[in-house]
Amino acid sequence: MGGGLGLGMSSYTFEAVGLTSDRGSRFAFMTDFKIGYAPTNQVEIVYSNKAAWFNDKIFFGGNVTFLNNISTAAVNYYFKPEGPTPFISGGLGLASLSEPFEDNSGINDIGNWAGFGFYVGGGYEFAKHFAVTLDLMYGLPQINDSGIDFTFNGFVPRVSVIATAF
Repeated sequence: MGGGLGLGMSSYTFEAVGLTSDRGSRFAFMTDFKIGYAPTNQVEIVYSNKAAWFNDKIFFGGNVTFLNNISTAAVNYYFKPEGPTPFISGGLGLASLSEPFEDNSGINDIGNWAGFGFYVGGGYEFAKHFAVTLDLMYGLPQINDSGIDFTFNGFVPRVSVIATAF
């Protein structure tokens, strides 16, 4: 089990009825969580949740905090059985987009979007149970509203510091 915090840039477009918005980029805070099993000292098989939290204005100008999130089945491979050591990681799963702090009843409510997502990355375990990671997170959460399909195309480069207990 582990978790971490970091920084990154959420880069995204919105697509609907054959039209694509200009690419937006916003500074984002990152959170990480993982829980799973390590069959060896070099391999972890985990449920991983990676999230980018960013602010943007939507629709009628409301400033909103968005949560661009992926929940994946993931594998982490450490190049040596004990640190310090580099590692690589990756996961496939569910991407989502939501407004976790909104009352979800106003004109700016976007609902909860869901779709395919994945991440690839790596890092360096610099001390036992502590690592720095660099991930690239990609997700395509979608929603159908009034018969129109909307897609959020999100790409997030992320840097995080992770603490792991195992």
